[in-house]
Amino acid sequence: MALAMERFPGKVAAAVFAAAGMPCVGKHMGVTTEEFMRRTSSKGLLMDCEMLPINNNQGAGVAIIMGPDFLARKYYQQSPPEDLALAKMLVRPGNQFMKDPVMKDASLLTDDNYGSVKKVYVVAKADGSSTEEMQRWMVMFSPDTEVEEIAGADHAIMSSRPTELCDALVKIANNLNTC
Repeated sequence: MALAMERFPGKVAAAVFAAAGMPCVGKHMGVTTEEFMRRTSSKGLLMDCEMLPINNNQGAGVAIIMGPDFLARKYYQQSPPEDLALAKMLVRPGNQFMKDPVMKDASLLTDDNYGSVKKVYVVAKADGSSTEEMQRWMVMFSPDTEVEEIAGADHAIMSSRPTELCDALVKIANNLNTC
């Protein structure tokens, strides 16, 4: 999404980040992943997740496989049990792209393009993986980012608080129509 915002800022009315990594101008795109890993791995908060060395066409890297306990206690702890069960069935290694040169390019996102797109961050107040503090840390690096909060929402906001997420998205859309 960030690269689309950089390339086509006039085509994006607003970018909504819902309990997600939000890159910022002047820092490389991997800084949020690095900060998340620093905050969680040093405290053992990754629980039963596995780090898997991988090799692909971009070279060596690391993927993460979310463990069932991590999903249950950190991602889906407020979601219906059937959503957790489905998530456990769909787990695949996720590349962290930490050594990807594009992710390390601090000049990739510019103030004139990416920085000119309206951003809204939806804080999941009960997210057990990316704490509210971590979510607000990302917002701090992107001035003028609007913030919506959803109480009781875990990392999977669309599962744990679908009505509240829909209400927030409608509010954001309505605010765009009045500008």
